[in-house]
Amino acid sequence: MPLTVLVVAGGGLQGESLVSSIRAIPDARIIVADTIADNLGRFFADRYLVSPAVAELEPFAQFLEATIRREHVDLVLPCSNLVIKPLASLRDLIEAAGARLGSPGGRLVEVLLDKQLTYEALLDAGVPVQRPVPLSLHCELPLCGKPRSGWGGRDMHVVHTASELATLDIDGLARSHCWVPWVREFDEFSADFAIDFDGRVSPITLRRRVRTSGGFAVISESVCEASLEKVVQDVSQWLASQHGSGIFNVQVLRLPDGTLYVSDINPRHGTSSCHAYAEGNGLVAFLMGLPQRQPTRSVRTVRTLGQHSMPTPIDGRWRGIVFDLDDTLIDHKRWLMDKMAAAAPALSSLVAAERLLRTTYAIVEEGHYDRLIDLLASRLQLNHVHAELLAAYRAATPDRATFFAEVPDVLSSLRAAGFRLALLTDNPPASQRAKLATIPEISSLFDTMVFSREHGDEKPDTKAFLVTSQQLGLAPETLLMVGDNVARDALGAVKAGFDSCLLVARPGVRHHHHHELLQHYWPEVSQRSWTASDLRVLATLGRASSGL
Repeated sequence: MPLTVLVVAGGGLQGESLVSSIRAIPDARIIVADTIADNLGRFFADRYLVSPAVAELEPFAQFLEATIRREHVDLVLPCSNLVIKPLASLRDLIEAAGARLGSPGGRLVEVLLDKQLTYEALLDAGVPVQRPVPLSLHCELPLCGKPRSGWGGRDMHVVHTASELATLDIDGLARSHCWVPWVREFDEFSADFAIDFDGRVSPITLRRRVRTSGGFAVISESVCEASLEKVVQDVSQWLASQHGSGIFNVQVLRLPDGTLYVSDINPRHGTSSCHAYAEGNGLVAFLMGLPQRQPTRSVRTVRTLGQHSMPTPIDGRWRGIVFDLDDTLIDHKRWLMDKMAAAAPALSSLVAAERLLRTTYAIVEEGHYDRLIDLLASRLQLNHVHAELLAAYRAATPDRATFFAEVPDVLSSLRAAGFRLALLTDNPPASQRAKLATIPEISSLFDTMVFSREHGDEKPDTKAFLVTSQQLGLAPETLLMVGDNVARDALGAVKAGFDSCLLVARPGVRHHHHHELLQHYWPEVSQRSWTASDLRVLATLGRASSGL
């Protein structure tokens, strides 16, 4: 069954990391909740919700319960230390609403959110940590003071001399910080793992933090060292013994003499825990008991700061959005493969299903959609039964078209924002209607659907674009086109007078245009087109313009 995950306080870069890991789960749906309306989460969530602050616990609890029930949430995950304790206090509410909370609660959460208590508990458990030092005018220096309730390097103090110590509020800092001997040189490692709701510990991803920026690793590389693994395993077993469940991040320091110390335990995912996914270690899948492959490779991951740019419509005049179908809303390659798989039983006397599908896949990846049966007959040496192949393929209809994960939420959000929505698609109308009939929850979101062959030529001919404009009751210059084919969708939209065209360049699909060539040969199209990897960018649009 599809998994719906609610990521709380996940609107920033930390949320992006967690979402990228969840995205590896087939059919996973990701809802991000954050207090800031215009935030990064709108670009990577399937649905982005603005929530009350957790400090307002009653309104937040009402929002949380309503969201879980309305969106059929299966799992709630915290993305910041600030929300872990409030969520823990709402565990009964979360479970009564039908979801699981993927973070610890009870006494354990109190310990893990207080560095002093964490160090004392780990010392009692025999896990190597630096022993806390009571801060006083007579303590041995140098010392490092870490906020008891902080994380990362925020508000950390290092005291080298007695004169520096004398300038400090010793009583206050003794209460607010955990003080340990300062170490000048060390290597820093990070470990990521999950503990499921039955106390089982996932495979552990161990990585060296090669380069950090802003408190999180921007370059990480996998390591395999028995001594480090032993320390992290001890931590994970201690957490499991304390009935801890959820995703955890553990920081380990190695001194030049080989001494190892656990420096932090985060009862949430680490900001760079997407390294675990890159190794093949699916922490959220493990937490929920979903099938996954075992980690298979060591990797080096580099996190970069990306940028999304989009045009601003003149006078905010987008009032409607027109969508292409294949490779924009639905996975066309998967439809072709599913259609051939459905035809395979009728062709079993001519060719084995595995050979049929492998050959079909190669042709599909080559992009020869319109010559599929011709090439298939030739490569399988079945030209003498070409008609049989074609008939079986045409008669086969998959049970369901596969739409891309974000599509229903994005379309619903756009409708709620007041945009009128249309579908404009090429290819035979009968085959397109057959696809749409399998996904009524998507087709029902459109105000109108136009099949270009029923109105003359296919895109980029302007006839169907203008018909779409007329059926929406909106002027062409108030419309945004969304498609995947620059030669059909963008060129046709611009010729028809549409304001702009979003070209969706999804990984693995058929069409990816050449930016420089487009700019050279069709500069007017280039100036009015923009590109994104999926439709989530549309969730950043405001409400539809109320007038021309």
